[in-house]
Amino acid sequence: MRVIFKPILAGCLTVLILSGCTSLTRLYFQPQTVWVQTPERAGIEYRDVWLTAADGTQLHAWLLLPSAPADEPHSVVLYLHGNGENISTHTRSVFWLAQAGYPVLALDYRGYGASQGVSLMPSVLQDVVAAADWLRTAYPGQQLVVLGQSMGAALAVDFVAPYGAHFRVDLLIADAPFSGFRSIAADMLQRSWIGYLLSPLTLLIPTRWDPVDAAVDIRVPTLILHSPDDRIIPQLQGRTLAAAVPEPYRCFVSTQGPHIATFHYPQYREIAAQFIRNGECPATLDSVPFTAE
Repeated sequence: MRVIFKPILAGCLTVLILSGCTSLTRLYFQPQTVWVQTPERAGIEYRDVWLTAADGTQLHAWLLLPSAPADEPHSVVLYLHGNGENISTHTRSVFWLAQAGYPVLALDYRGYGASQGVSLMPSVLQDVVAAADWLRTAYPGQQLVVLGQSMGAALAVDFVAPYGAHFRVDLLIADAPFSGFRSIAADMLQRSWIGYLLSPLTLLIPTRWDPVDAAVDIRVPTLILHSPDDRIIPQLQGRTLAAAVPEPYRCFVSTQGPHIATFHYPQYREIAAQFIRNGECPATLDSVPFTAE
């Protein structure tokens, strides 16, 4: 999500003129095909995983292998990264999970890294479905945790709401999510005077995949983490999304640091680890707990 402002600002004008805004969600995805590094550089063992989406698109992912036994070894994690670059720059945010003993499947959406195709909504959700299906086949008896950051957090909500029961998703963790495609575009455009003048164009951005609307259908414990220091996606976006999750399932924790830097801090890694172990909302100074039904 670090590079979303300029593509929307310039892209809205271009796409409006050339195509009538029929594919505006494509502007939210800024893929890079070149890998910057592999997990091996950080001492993480991994293997390549190849997937096929429902429409035939070939996808690539890395399976980060546990480097130590987990205290609670019955969980696997599906990791959904942000909108820029690819898994080679984002997976360092979840190396700690592999080091804690959890297998992590890090997916590159279509158009990212070695994955084929072009990312836009709702096609990219097919990629998440393919990844979840692979994990459920490879680890049939394990607890499935879906963890997304930034754009990946939004996709995680859009996936878990309709597919959570089918794939038996147990937990959802969303770090620095936005609540709506149109609302985050408007927020970013309004940060400059020229963007403010262009902000009415965001009314053409479709809202039918807004995470805030999907969130009302979530039926698994959901941990949302967001920092007031986030200058990319304001914390209000995360709080708005959290408020839409049914009360028995939602847990919001106010963190610190810049955008998607949450897991650089050991205290937030521990909060997430605790959530994976027992599914309970942590007792922090700024959290909204849930209670089991």
